[in-house]
Amino acid sequence: MNQDFNAKLNLLIKSEKALFRLEMRKKSRQTLFTAIALLAVLAALALLNMTIYLYLVTRFSPMASAGILSGLNLAIAVLFLIVAARQDVGPEAASLEEIRDFAWEQVSRDLDGVKQQVGEFTDGIRKVSGGINSVINRDYSALAAMLPFVQSMLAARKKKKAEASPD
Repeated sequence: MNQDFNAKLNLLIKSEKALFRLEMRKKSRQTLFTAIALLAVLAALALLNMTIYLYLVTRFSPMASAGILSGLNLAIAVLFLIVAARQDVGPEAASLEEIRDFAWEQVSRDLDGVKQQVGEFTDGIRKVSGGINSVINRDYSALAAMLPFVQSMLAARKKKKAEASPD
């Protein structure tokens, strides 16, 4: 059981690491496209704003020319921000999430089994303790109370042998 549990835990860790790498790749691409968008907007504003403004002034008033130019600049910025926001981790993320969910389920099941075994062991200890207390108090009929302890020890030994022998 120990090797099986370790394998499931390793699977869980590997899937989480892979999902983290994919998420970081997505975030780095988003950051890159956002930076490109900002640089493009700044370059466009720096190089084209003066030219467009001078052209618009010949057609419209200075106030209207500035408004038109501002609207154009905002449209360019929104376009690149939309491209940056549409980045995705890709189809491999769905399969990795399935693997992670399966590993979590298996680890949880194993932990529940260990929890149950600990509970059974604790109950066995309580029964043995009661039997020992009865023997110490010279109640020899309580030797029968030791039987659950012996049975649980034999069952644990059989289970250990069964796990140790590969079938």
